[in-house]
Amino acid sequence: MHPEQSFDLNRLESFMNQIQNANTAQAVFDSFCDNVAPFGFTFISMGRLLPPLEGAQSAKNIPRQFHLSRGGEDLIEELVTTGDLMTKSPLVLHGFRVSVPFRWREAFQVLSEEQKIHVKRSQSHGLKFGICFPILQVRSAPGLMSMGRDTDFNLSLQELVALEVLVRKAFERMHELTEMPEDLGYLSITEREREVLYLVARGKTNWEIGAILNISEYSVRDHLKSVSKRMATSNRTHTVTTAIRMGLILP
Repeated sequence: MHPEQSFDLNRLESFMNQIQNANTAQAVFDSFCDNVAPFGFTFISMGRLLPPLEGAQSAKNIPRQFHLSRGGEDLIEELVTTGDLMTKSPLVLHGFRVSVPFRWREAFQVLSEEQKIHVKRSQSHGLKFGICFPILQVRSAPGLMSMGRDTDFNLSLQELVALEVLVRKAFERMHELTEMPEDLGYLSITEREREVLYLVARGKTNWEIGAILNISEYSVRDHLKSVSKRMATSNRTHTVTTAIRMGLILP
């Protein structure tokens, strides 16, 4: 089923300008919601994905400007308050693993018993069909825009592209208006650590990285150990994948 109203693709640039002209995080979100209203989504949620790590601030204490929603407010409030949003939501967990838009049903294929309860709770709020747009940003935690409704829908390629353009614009503007709280120190790495992680992600050995950066392989090892300790990761692969999910390096 296509949207009941027609989304005017010819006004895409105008919609983007409206988002850019918004001066607060809430205004950015409201502008986005108003612009995509023709798609008939009864639930829209926008937030940054901040995986709870050992020694890091609990997900439930993250400032609310990182979780904005329209529709399903009671459900979101409950998930944020309990900390379950980052640890049990199949949509959020799937959003950590992929970098392309996905339908909700793709995240529901393999569920734990706890996640099945979570999905049923969402469906009881009329949230049965939807789509998510993961956003990866360097120097910022990744984000997720989730939109849903109680009936299934189809999107043309042009509509899908237009939605993604608006999602990216909203996150870009949000990033300009908000900053990560400084006490989330695990999000901060040095430029040298970033270079090392980037090269590890490209399959380079410590010796190769040292040769490229003109440092010793022991320095490379120490940089990786330092980052791994702050992220509470178990090995170099775990460290790199966590850095990608946190938006510290691009995949």
